[in-house]
Amino acid sequence: MTFAYPAFTRLYRTSSPRLQVDGVEQPVRTWGTHTIAVGAGPHRVRAWVVPDSGTDFGVAEEAVVVEFGARTELSYRAPHFHGAHGRIKVLALSGT
Repeated sequence: MTFAYPAFTRLYRTSSPRLQVDGVEQPVRTWGTHTIAVGAGPHRVRAWVVPDSGTDFGVAEEAVVVEFGARTELSYRAPHFHGAHGRIKVLALSGT
């Protein structure tokens, strides 16, 4: 999963992304690319932004099916405005 935010937005300099897979929070605290190992099958992915002060925002959820022996690349894009939803996209599915 690659986490990105809009350029020229100061809010994101003091915030961090969060990630859940199937309801379990994953160890992600920085923007950029992170690898999370999951088993084959369907998964529910949820990402959001946690600012240093204020309320969490930018929630996005996506259902993803990971094929056996495959790598699935996702991206999370934080919103331009506080209170708006983020977006998760499936970028690529590839075999290993």
